[in-house]
Amino acid sequence: MSLNKLKSDIIEIGKLLHQKNFVASNDGNLSIRYNDKILITPTCTSKGFLTFDDIVEIDLEGNILKGIKEPTSEMLMHLTIYNFRNDINAICHAHPIYSTAYAITGKSLSKKVLPEVIISLHEIPLVKYSTPGTKELSKKLIPYVKKYDALLLENHGALTLGKDLWEAYYKMETVEHFAKILFVAKQLGKVKELNSKEVKKLIAQREKFGVRKDIGKN
Repeated sequence: MSLNKLKSDIIEIGKLLHQKNFVASNDGNLSIRYNDKILITPTCTSKGFLTFDDIVEIDLEGNILKGIKEPTSEMLMHLTIYNFRNDINAICHAHPIYSTAYAITGKSLSKKVLPEVIISLHEIPLVKYSTPGTKELSKKLIPYVKKYDALLLENHGALTLGKDLWEAYYKMETVEHFAKILFVAKQLGKVKELNSKEVKKLIAQREKFGVRKDIGKN
C-alpha cells in the first residue's frame, strides 16, 4: 500500500472519530506501522481536520524522520505496543463518551453478553491510571496488549489495535457500541450474561471470522 494511501486512511479515520464524537478538540491519536517506520498523528491538532502535512513519520525508536509538527505526546504508548505485538500495524486511541464513562468510574467492559464482542475482542479490560504519555503507563499496558486488542484506560479513554487502521477503528466502534448497550441495559434491569458453555462455543468460531485464537486467553 502506498504512503499516500496510508496517510489518507489516517485523515479519513480522524474525521470519523471527530464526527462520531469519539474525540473532541485535539483529543486522541492514530498511528500506522509500515516497514520499519511509523506514521503518527501530531500533537495539538484536531483529528477531524488533519492534512497530509500534519502527519509525522518516525522510526521505531521515536526519532522524527519527516514532519513539520511534533508527534503526539502519547507516542511512547504506540511504540510500546508495536514492540510487543508484531501482528499489530495500527493503533487507535480515542475518548468515546460511553467507553470513557466506564473508564473514569473504574469499570471494565468484561461482561460476557454480546456474541460479536466475545468473538472479536473477548472482553475489554481496564488498565489502571498513569499519567498519559509516560513510561509508567506504557509499563502498565504491556501485560494487557499481549492478550487483548481493546482496552479501557482508567480516567482517560479507550485504545484499540488492528492489523490495519480500519480494523483498529472498527474495534473502537465495537467498544463504544458495547459500552452504550451495556449502559442502557443496566437501566432496564439485570444484565443476563452468557454461561461458560455458550462462551466456549463462540470462542470456537474465531478462526472462521479470522480472529486470533488466543485473544483474551489467560
